[in-house]
Amino acid sequence: MIKLISPPAILRDPHLETPETRETGDPIFSVTLEFASLRDVKPLEDEIAKLMPKNGSSPLRKLATTNGDVWRIKMRRKDTPNVVAADQKESYTSPLRDGDHIRAQMGLVAYDYLGGGVVAHLGNIQFLMHSDHGRADDLTRPEKKHS
Repeated sequence: MIKLISPPAILRDPHLETPETRETGDPIFSVTLEFASLRDVKPLEDEIAKLMPKNGSSPLRKLATTNGDVWRIKMRRKDTPNVVAADQKESYTSPLRDGDHIRAQMGLVAYDYLGGGVVAHLGNIQFLMHSDHGRADDLTRPEKKHS
């Protein structure tokens, strides 16, 4: 397993207060991180490549949008993750929203069944700031305001 902290990313489809339900009926908490720059996602891509079996499946997906490419990775865990504020000293207790800027602790693990690949496990989350970004089709660069 490789443990790392993600680059700053845009939060998509958070299931943190109300978990998704697996086929087994077990709850699963999840988030999707979205990156708008290959430069931002390159360190993560390199770590995945270190674990990737031949012809394996990557958890990192590249999507074409009307405003350019974005990269997404979905991470899951069985229990509620801790969320800390930007200063990393206090817990962040407000609900996280789709479009917020965050960092996340993550673990990358290789698997060899069903064709093999790499899966991403969610650790704790650092809230960075709220955002007014819409869905991926509305996304430009995270540091630019939308007009």
